Amino acid sequence: MAGLGSTDPQQLGPYRLHGVLGSGRMGTVYLGRGAPQRGARKQLVAVRTLRPELIRDRPLRARLRQEMQTAAASMRSRFVADAAGCELDGARPWIASEFVPGPSLESLVAQYGPLPESAVRALGGALARALIALHSVHISHRDLGAHNVLLTADTPQAVDYGLALGRMSGPGSDEMADDVFDLGATLVFASSAHRPFAGNMLPMAREDPDLTGVPDSLCPALFACLHKTADSRPSAKVLANALDLADTAERPGTHWLPDAYLHEIGLVADAARRLGGRRLFGR
Repeated sequence: MAGLGSTDPQQLGPYRLHGVLGSGRMGTVYLGRGAPQRGARKQLVAVRTLRPELIRDRPLRARLRQEMQTAAASMRSRFVADAAGCELDGARPWIASEFVPGPSLESLVAQYGPLPESAVRALGGALARALIALHSVHISHRDLGAHNVLLTADTPQAVDYGLALGRMSGPGSDEMADDVFDLGATLVFASSAHRPFAGNMLPMAREDPDLTGVPDSLCPALFACLHKTADSRPSAKVLANALDLADTAERPGTHWLPDAYLHEIGLVADAARRLGGRRLFGR
């Protein structure tokens, strides 16, 4: 996280920008504040700029715009960052979503090691419910990896749904079943700190998944998620029940996340507050 540089924009759409949250191959992510439409309440958002060459395809822009509009109007889940608008046709295209003040699952596992089984079950229940919410309005995430799961002291949230711009699914693949495949791979990583496949992790991967280090009681559900045939994978609803019968995901993360994770989550939240200042966070 850092303040705005001399080449960074001061505003994108209705959102005044206050700092840089990160950057990657797709573009830069900014901390912004504003109202998505006139009369709406101002909110903190993550505004992701997209390199124009990545969205030259007009049908792709139309699909992204429609999904963001549908998510903003019809989809609410505590496990998915709310959509907050987009502008895809200008010189600096962007997509905005609810700001989630937490680190990624990927960074936490890299720093502190895998989660215990009880926490993986709660995380799996949360992310399965995120997919239920997205799929209920006919939106596929397309890239549900550990890098797109942010953890706070309250709840995990899936972010950047629909933004796997270059991803190609296999012939005749079912994108919703592919989301379940991605969820299974994410939970393998969360419980073992390694990926289930070497290199290519697409659903048509030929090799069997490597579940070394995954607790035995989790293996049947995760192996089912990673089945090569989309029709053989469980639905997100079935998976939520199989992983989290006690609905632990509905409890705050402080009840089931390890102390080391919670400490890092607190540090990231504090850094976000410093970046935005009291005028944004009210502290």
